[in-house]
Amino acid sequence: MTTKLSTITFATLILYIIFSFTSCDKKNSTPELVYTLSPSVGSTFTEFHINVNESRDDEDNANELQFRFDWEDDGVWERDWSFETNHLNTYESEGNYSIRIEIKDTDGKTTSATETLTVTNSHNLIPAHSPFGYNVGINYETRTVGRNNRNIVDDLDLITKHFKLIKTFHAAAVGTSTPSIPIIDPDLIIVIDYMVAHKDEQLELAMGTNNNVLGIFPAAGEQWAPGLMTNKSYTDKFVQMIISSFGSKENVINIVKTIMLGNEIDGNKPAPTDPHYHDFYANWVPQSFENLKESMYDAGLGNIPITTIIANYPQGKPVLNDSVQTSVTRYINHNWSSTWNSGNPFVMFNMYTLGESTDFGFVIKYFTNLDNIFNDSPGVFVGETGYTAEYGVENQVKVVKQIFSWLEGQYQNNKLTIPLFVFMAFDRPDKAKYQKKMGIFSDDNNNKPIGLKTNIEVPTWVGEKKK
Repeated sequence: MTTKLSTITFATLILYIIFSFTSCDKKNSTPELVYTLSPSVGSTFTEFHINVNESRDDEDNANELQFRFDWEDDGVWERDWSFETNHLNTYESEGNYSIRIEIKDTDGKTTSATETLTVTNSHNLIPAHSPFGYNVGINYETRTVGRNNRNIVDDLDLITKHFKLIKTFHAAAVGTSTPSIPIIDPDLIIVIDYMVAHKDEQLELAMGTNNNVLGIFPAAGEQWAPGLMTNKSYTDKFVQMIISSFGSKENVINIVKTIMLGNEIDGNKPAPTDPHYHDFYANWVPQSFENLKESMYDAGLGNIPITTIIANYPQGKPVLNDSVQTSVTRYINHNWSSTWNSGNPFVMFNMYTLGESTDFGFVIKYFTNLDNIFNDSPGVFVGETGYTAEYGVENQVKVVKQIFSWLEGQYQNNKLTIPLFVFMAFDRPDKAKYQKKMGIFSDDNNNKPIGLKTNIEVPTWVGEKKK
């Protein structure tokens, strides 16, 4: 009896030991917290978004994981434990914020992380003076670029319901038999006629020239040549072409608020290895600038500022060597006419989010850095920014919303914003990849404009005259 009892007790003990070791070998790992925050910088009108749906755990299913969020990392959890993986937050005050995010598995094990963001209304970017009567404008490509049945008047009827300030790209026609005698671009003249006919709407035009006014792209086997405006005779004719197209000097003065020499001239230039690279930024651009300035003054249009558009201005430390971006910007700043924009120079700069990223905070940082580099002279105007729906329709809506949220933060303070042109009015199907669907307006299969794209909104104040 005793022997039998001892055998049972021993067997029980062995089973207990086996069970104990098996239990000890069972490990429960901590959950892995994976999150995205967008944007990294915004205004007091920006919705900051955290997504944690890529988080995982070795033992639990994703839908069993819980999360909580402390949007100011102050110990107060604005969102306590829940299974929700998407969270939005806005901030009432500007400043730098730290966010704490925490994940918990079914065993109670947790992992936490912190992230930072910046809330700024960017009031420092609002210039003391702007030639425009409106805070925000839109870029409009007058040429078809795949919208072969488009009607410019129909386009403008829709655009001007939201925007009264329009930026165009081509002043003179190309491919004419005598390029030294400028002829108004046939598509631009429709825009001009429309604006003159709708004077009561107080429409304004930021008019860009062709890039060949600065430098002429070479044919195969040839070299770059000086642009058309390096010849004063051409700029005299160009100005008379403008006056004739508008019907009078008065119309030009009332409608044209700036003339931009070329577009993204640091991309439309000789290569740095080209023998004419230095000539382009040190001679051709300054000559064109001075010739047009003098011709405008002689014609009684000396109050209309002349500037240009830069695609990628170098960031970080000051650039010691000359380049198109730095030299041309510096030249315009130093040779600005006292009759232009109350003597306050400005240059337009273009910038977009990085690739398919929807973080408009990158763009805000870019323009803030430029303003710091220039110390307010020249003023930083936004020639282009936007997003292509080729990266997703919902992503375009997200970025456009961030743009106007950023501007809203500025506008609510004193009804002024950084001058900004949204890119683009309509999609351009024949453009290069990732430039096809930048438009914020939609059209039908016959390219007849319909309205703003679904879920894109433009604040009503965009079309209201500044007070």
